[in-house]
Amino acid sequence: MTEQSNRVIIEAYTATPFTKENGFIFPPLTCQLTVSKLTCLVGPYRLQLREYLLMLAGVSKPKTGKVEIFGQSMADLDQLQWQKLRCQIGYLSGTAPVQYSQHGLLNVMLPALYHTNKPFRETMLKARALLTELNCQFEFTTYPAQLSSFQKAQLALARALILDPELLILDLPFNNLGAKEREQMGELLGKYQQHLTICMIGGLQYPHFLTGHTDQIIYISEHKTISFNGWKSFYLSEDPDVKGLLSVL
Repeated sequence: MTEQSNRVIIEAYTATPFTKENGFIFPPLTCQLTVSKLTCLVGPYRLQLREYLLMLAGVSKPKTGKVEIFGQSMADLDQLQWQKLRCQIGYLSGTAPVQYSQHGLLNVMLPALYHTNKPFRETMLKARALLTELNCQFEFTTYPAQLSSFQKAQLALARALILDPELLILDLPFNNLGAKEREQMGELLGKYQQHLTICMIGGLQYPHFLTGHTDQIIYISEHKTISFNGWKSFYLSEDPDVKGLLSVL
C-alpha cells in the first residue's frame, strides 16, 4: 500500500461525545478512519450512534478524550478554523435531506454559494454536472415536494458533494427508501468510496451494502465499543451483544 492510501483522516483517542442526550452512557471510542475507506457505526441505539457520528464529523467537540480530523484537534480550533474544516466535509442526512422552499438545483448549489466566492453560473454548471453524474431522471428545477424519496436522496448526495469534500458523513442514507431504491442508493455511494473517506450510521437498514463496501464496522453500545475489519469479521463475532444485534436483522 502507498503512504497516501494509509493516510489517516479521522483519529479518535478515548473520545466521548459532548451531548445533551442524558439517556445513554457513552463509552470511550478509539478508532482511525483512513483515506478511501468506509466505516459504519452500528449498535442498538440510533440516537447514541448519531452523537458519535456528529463528534467524528467535527460538528460537536468531544467531551473527553481527543478527536483529530485532517490532523487538527477539534478542541483547539477557533470558529474560523472550524468553519474552514467543515467545508472539507460533506454531510448527508436521510432524515432531513433537502430544503423544500428551494428547487432541486438551488438545493445543490446552496453550500457552494454560502462558502465560496465562485460565480453563480460556474456553481450552477457544477451542480448540473453533479446531478447528471448521479443519473437524476427529473427536471433539475423541480421542487422537492414533487420528487420521490430516492430523487430527494440524490439531491442530498449532490449537495453533500458540491464542495469536493475529502470526507463524507452519512446519517441514515437509506432512510425512507424502498428495497429497490436502497439498492440504487448503494450503487451511487459505492462509486465514491474509492475517492472519499466515508463514515456512516444506518448501514444495517441495508446490510447488502455493508457486505460489499464496508472496510470497518464499529459496534457501539452503552457498555463497549468494538472495531471489526469489515462485514465478515463483524458477522462472525462471538460477542453476545453483537450476535443479539445481528439476530434481529
